Amino acid sequence: MQKRIGLCLLLCVLLLTVYPLGVHADYTLPQFVRIGLMYGNGAPKSVVLESVNGFQIGKYDGREFSLNQETDKKKLTVSMAEDGISIADATGVMLASALKSVGIKPNASGKEQKLKIDGVEYRGGVDCTADGDRMTVVNVVFLDHYLYGVVSREMSASWHKNALKAQAVCARNYVTVHLDKHASDGFDLCSGVHCQAYSGTRVETEQSFAPVDETTRQVLTYGGKLAELYYSSSMGERTEDVKHVWGNSVPYLISVDNSYEDTASVTNGIWSGTLTCEEATTIMRNKGYDVGDVKKIEVLEYTENGRVLKMEVTGSKGSKVFQREGCRTLFNTVTKSQAFTVKPIYEGGQKIPSDVQITDGTKTGSFPVSSLVILSATGRSNVTTALITVSDGVTQTTYSKKKADEGTLTGFRFDGTGWGHSVGMSQYGAKGMAEAGFDYVEILLHYFPGTNLENAY
Repeated sequence: MQKRIGLCLLLCVLLLTVYPLGVHADYTLPQFVRIGLMYGNGAPKSVVLESVNGFQIGKYDGREFSLNQETDKKKLTVSMAEDGISIADATGVMLASALKSVGIKPNASGKEQKLKIDGVEYRGGVDCTADGDRMTVVNVVFLDHYLYGVVSREMSASWHKNALKAQAVCARNYVTVHLDKHASDGFDLCSGVHCQAYSGTRVETEQSFAPVDETTRQVLTYGGKLAELYYSSSMGERTEDVKHVWGNSVPYLISVDNSYEDTASVTNGIWSGTLTCEEATTIMRNKGYDVGDVKKIEVLEYTENGRVLKMEVTGSKGSKVFQREGCRTLFNTVTKSQAFTVKPIYEGGQKIPSDVQITDGTKTGSFPVSSLVILSATGRSNVTTALITVSDGVTQTTYSKKKADEGTLTGFRFDGTGWGHSVGMSQYGAKGMAEAGFDYVEILLHYFPGTNLENAY
């Protein structure tokens, strides 16, 4: 019996060295999140809402909903008028008007609480707020129901469950840490890749739910605080240290091995693209960097992992040096990551021999122009001109110290690997690790070394 107890204790110790235990910690998660769907230039003047269960109409105070009335109408139109927001049913009967804001929820609960906004289905409710003659439209949704849509949008729901569970934890950390990212716009996060990609239930499947449900309230922490987690599609052989991307140092956002990612086979894992000189000039000018007509794009420095750390763009009026992530985002219509090379493209060049052919009558040898010595009445001298012409009295050939006349610069070619900022977890790397037998905890602790998995309340 004592031997069995000893073995059990030893096993527990070994397990503790592999997996950190889930600790009941006081990390507060929001019950609901506010996701901006339509706002700013994309704000509509009206939206059509549909729910098979009818609606509850009231008002949102942040994330809290107060009910004013219920209706069994299955379709409502929420629109702007001169005196504010109005709500009408499908027959045009007015249910409410002259509102500064209105909250509307499906008359259902749990996973059945779904409504369509202009034909696109979302979970939770909608908060419409007047903004001039248009409305800001916000989806107010239970945190884990929001994650159903994020996980199945950020990864394919057909991927290995452990990759999806790792994604769920990352997404939960991200939304909680960045709740104030769009506070000035009246919501927590947007629905695009600026925050996390989210499109409601559109890409959900039955496989979308378990990775979120089985990790509910699980978060990664570091030093007693929620860890700030990041992820992107693919990263090549290694992820990148955050200091080379955003300039700050974070102990758990460092470069780690990413060899389980099959970079050559994934979407945009290996990519290339071109810009004409005119396109590069326009992009620079539109982004406020008027260096004149772009003549040169040169990488000045790479990180130890092969990502561009410093890049200079030279034009007819001057030059501008870009650093870290700015090297990727400057020409982001072409550059999908910081891991790239750039080469000039020339057209119309004239090939001029760079080696002189010399013979002693029996054999011929090639010698570069720069190595030739001229013998004359005044003595020996090296060739100092860029071009030299040799004639046998009948024909003549021009040679150059340069290999060729490169012709006219017309553009630039970019060749690179990886897609995204390359900080934190590689989504395709997580997929590869899951398929190789690693579970989601091992995946997370690999990409975010030194963190702990804990349960938040």
